[in-house]
Amino acid sequence: MRILISTDLEGASGVVSLRSTQADAYLAARRWLTGDVNAAVEGAMEAGSVSFVLHDGHRLGQEVILLDELHPAVEVVRGRPIVFFEEADLARGYDGAFLIGMHARAGQSAVLGHCLVPGVVAEVRLNGQAVGEPELAATLAGSYGIPTLLVSGDDHVCLDVQRWSSGKIEAAVVKYALSHDAARCLPLIEARERIRSAARQAVQRAGKARAFAPPSPVTIEVEFAEREVARRVAWMPQLAYDGSRSVRYTDADFRQAYRALLAMLAIATSRLGETP
Repeated sequence: MRILISTDLEGASGVVSLRSTQADAYLAARRWLTGDVNAAVEGAMEAGSVSFVLHDGHRLGQEVILLDELHPAVEVVRGRPIVFFEEADLARGYDGAFLIGMHARAGQSAVLGHCLVPGVVAEVRLNGQAVGEPELAATLAGSYGIPTLLVSGDDHVCLDVQRWSSGKIEAAVVKYALSHDAARCLPLIEARERIRSAARQAVQRAGKARAFAPPSPVTIEVEFAEREVARRVAWMPQLAYDGSRSVRYTDADFRQAYRALLAMLAIATSRLGETP
């Protein structure tokens, strides 16, 4: 069984604030995330998985996984930009996807909650429903026929994903949010055991898993923090814009909508998207 892995840093075991993703604490956070990945791989191998490819995607591909500490069964896709996955690799075919170290969307009492670009993107809606990065990643994988099997992170993101998937995605809670910058973290050994156990169960039930695909047509709506950013993003062709802080893109194909989302982010984070 071939497993695809997407990683983010904010939802890793022990990471509780931006201080954990910067400066001298950054190496420790990378080590904790790498350990979480290894636990997921070990659990999946116990259930029969033999092949793993990880897409190193924190902050558009910042390369946070420590290769010299990563399980030897895992290949790694690295480079920039990687938003959830490097799409060119998805067509190779995988049997399931793991989302490790995920965080909840903005507006909740979740650890480091945001969606895509903190301070720039306020909310993303898929067919009218507010979604976070894990839901978008699962939908992208689903557009290539790959079912998402597992998510790990704080209690908020795990609950969000389980509700969104109607319980079809296994979840491993590694910490309990107290605020945006604080959490009650499990001991690493316990967090890793939760991930290992959930990964094993996820692979064992993978035969019944189905790829997530939204009904067509697909509408992605992005609400930006600043109206001026939305106005400039709306220069893109085929975007619907009513003068508010939100823009919308509709297409029959989710992959096209995803690529439009990437283009929106590129404009919003470029000099074109800068506000005075």
